[in-house]
Amino acid sequence: MGENDIRIPKQKRSIEKKQRIKDAAMKLMSEKGYHTTSSNEIAKEAGVSIGTFYSYYKDKKELYKELVADIYSIVLSPMNPVSNDGNASNNEFGNSSDGHPNNNTVLDTSNLSIEETVYLYISIVFEGHEYQSEFQREIASLSEQSDEFREIEMSNKKHATEMFSSILASYKDELRVRDINTAVYMILTTVEAVVHDTVFHKKGKNKKAVMQELTAMIVNYLFAQKS
Repeated sequence: MGENDIRIPKQKRSIEKKQRIKDAAMKLMSEKGYHTTSSNEIAKEAGVSIGTFYSYYKDKKELYKELVADIYSIVLSPMNPVSNDGNASNNEFGNSSDGHPNNNTVLDTSNLSIEETVYLYISIVFEGHEYQSEFQREIASLSEQSDEFREIEMSNKKHATEMFSSILASYKDELRVRDINTAVYMILTTVEAVVHDTVFHKKGKNKKAVMQELTAMIVNYLFAQKS
């Protein structure tokens, strides 16, 4: 079956069948890893034939790309400008009843200081990492192994980069950094690394203290100290 023959489910039964494939892939890749999970295993776990699998995905990598896109759509959804009901965020964090991060939380910075904005962003990243953490661990591992897998991950993070660049641009006359784009790269990479290590390798780390100190470090990097 060629790429142009891939089925796009429209009826409820087909949508549910494709979701079963995705759920099975998420489960197996989280438990066994991407490379040691086969398309046949995914189809068997989902209760569908291998032919059905290939009617929705041309190969395992295409399925993985969709899973990564789904993950980042969920974990980065709080960075949308308004909440799902069209109102500004109340900045409360938590998970919904289905275990997804609370999509009513958004990065509304209109009435926040830069310290509050950075702290809120770090909170969102923490919340995102705690959703499907084993699969996110596999995403991170694959990204370290291959430029191709790194690009799959990074293509889904562009919105976060654009959002943070926009925030810093609004403070451009107060910043001491010379290159906003480079500063954004350094900040997001640092936040990602610290949150990743805190979530996946806790060993007594105090999450609140990490968030507070990371916020202070970023703000001090961005702005000259007032005399």
